[in-house]
Amino acid sequence: MQARKWNLDTDYKYLVEWWKQHEFGVVPKNCLPPDGIIIEDDKPICAGGIYFGIGTQFAFMEWIVVDKKTGLKTAHNALKLCVEELIKMAEEKNIDLLYTVTADKSLQKRYIKYHGLNIAEKSATTFLKNISKKNYVDLDWITDGK
Repeated sequence: MQARKWNLDTDYKYLVEWWKQHEFGVVPKNCLPPDGIIIEDDKPICAGGIYFGIGTQFAFMEWIVVDKKTGLKTAHNALKLCVEELIKMAEEKNIDLLYTVTADKSLQKRYIKYHGLNIAEKSATTFLKNISKKNYVDLDWITDGK
């Protein structure tokens, strides 16, 4: 199993496939960070992205996803490596604070148990404003569907 930086021109199709498997909705390609990791064995099996705050020591880790067709042990190892590599990317850029958000209980446990992340907020509400006025029909990736 190995990690490589993602290339959204070639890897976006995997992300879309995996998000659909998890019934997550599809994040528009132009909203993804240029920095991210793909974990692969014989083929891509897991990914995650990281936004770096320009001019700050702050980063936001997001879009962690795994191919549902992957066996549990392989998925566990791939997710662990993916998050470790994203953290390493942040360390290499001298980031002071790494932030992430997830409602997924198993990912929450993983962040604490394997990666040393601390719970910051327990009952936050997130907000979204479509500044561009582009017609984003499917916003399931960012809303609770309400």
